[in-house]
Amino acid sequence: MKVRNQIAVLALCLFGSAGAFAAQISGTVINGTTNKPSSGDEVVLLSLASGMEEIAHAKTDAQGHYTLAAPDDGAQHLVRVARQSVHYFKPVPPGATTADVTIYDAATQLSGIVTEARVFHLQASAGSLEVSDLYVLNNNSLPPRSRIGNQTFAVNLPDGAEMGEASMTGPSGMPLTVASVPSGVKNRYAFDFPIRPGETRFEVFYKLPYSGQYEFSITPEAPLNELGVLLPKSMKFTGVSAGFAQDSDEAGLAVFFAKNVAANQPVKFSVAGEGVAPSGVPGANDTQPANNVATPPANTSGMSTKEWQIAGGILFLILVGAFVLWRMVASKKAGLDSKVTKPAGKPRTQTQIQPAKPAPAGMLDVLKDELFQLETDRVNGKISQEDYEKTKAGLDALFRRQMNRK
Repeated sequence: MKVRNQIAVLALCLFGSAGAFAAQISGTVINGTTNKPSSGDEVVLLSLASGMEEIAHAKTDAQGHYTLAAPDDGAQHLVRVARQSVHYFKPVPPGATTADVTIYDAATQLSGIVTEARVFHLQASAGSLEVSDLYVLNNNSLPPRSRIGNQTFAVNLPDGAEMGEASMTGPSGMPLTVASVPSGVKNRYAFDFPIRPGETRFEVFYKLPYSGQYEFSITPEAPLNELGVLLPKSMKFTGVSAGFAQDSDEAGLAVFFAKNVAANQPVKFSVAGEGVAPSGVPGANDTQPANNVATPPANTSGMSTKEWQIAGGILFLILVGAFVLWRMVASKKAGLDSKVTKPAGKPRTQTQIQPAKPAPAGMLDVLKDELFQLETDRVNGKISQEDYEKTKAGLDALFRRQMNRK
């Protein structure tokens, strides 16, 4: 009994000291608009091992410094700082103890945002022309600021277009699915994502009725450095407007482009024939958004997108539970077998289950993106608290499993 008490006291000491020696992450928040330290900002530490859980909070001092306690030392983290309703992130790799974050002032009216390029990815089959329309934006505002508002960006779709998903990838490289807001103009879709200093890629997906030939007519609202068109080699491209040239193939697709396209001047090109883009190419097959932003399954049984996510999360939890039980049973059986067959005087051999093959490197990125999007939907009130908790539970379990594999 005395030995047990001593062990209990030792365990309590160890647990207590573990909190005292928790790792710390510190850094400086700089306002990139003024080039000065930013004081009084709320700094949040997110644990990627816990599915974007907020595990620590701090405020920057007069010099912009902050210190956060990281109880799950060795895990991957994100430092988040909010400035005028815009979030800025800085990844913190395992073992790192510093993370400096640059934030910017925000404005609704902002000059210096240009559309550097616009790229069409096309494919056609079964009477449908699928279009991935990519815009490459650059925020060159001086001094640098983020643009915010109800309609920070808008696109015009052709008549008869069936709108699909849209995704935005900011300077941090984190892609997010974004939803349109009413623009008040037919075939015009507006979006309210913040445009931070640097490059932002916006991609919209839609389908058009197709009878074997289609002519595009676009009128850029601002000058374009380059207009590109990528399509399967089995399809025919015709530059109706002058200035198009053919470039070398890319990812198995034929490439055509025009340089220095003027603003407010119609540009026309046509395509004919059918063809499907090779697997893995943006816009290939089910008009899958690029950058690992997954498109939800088609609503063929009356279930909504969130219901599909919840059902998938529940199914995954059931599978994980079955897997854990199987591991426990196998482990106990291995222990019993080793006790029975253990020869006298020889070291004990433990039966080990072969580890599963590691998941593709992109899986963690996909899960991070889904968690980001889920948090965004919760903040914007696009998902109920019950649906949020159920969906997050499934994503958290999957994320922890992938982290353990890595």
